[in-house]
Amino acid sequence: MNAEITWDLVMEEDMGFAEGCYRLPGGDWQVVTAGKAGDDFPIGVRFPVHWESGVTGMSIFFADDEKLNASSVLQKMSEVLCVAEWREVRGPDSIYLR
Repeated sequence: MNAEITWDLVMEEDMGFAEGCYRLPGGDWQVVTAGKAGDDFPIGVRFPVHWESGVTGMSIFFADDEKLNASSVLQKMSEVLCVAEWREVRGPDSIYLR
């Protein structure tokens, strides 16, 4: 399965936080957030996440020693969503969807 991703931030090699939107074939835009794990947010993927607006998506929390970048976020998303390939597109800003 192929899917679309749009990033809200310019993705760098190692970030503290990332956010964007993704869409599976025939589906609505959903929100993804990614950050470093902490006391309140253990390592792993929260799916599905339901935002206050009613939009769904996922939150990913990385270990401090893991790189957080486009590739690592998409890899974790692919594992959960069974996506074989991501196409980067221009899409909505996640802050408006959440």
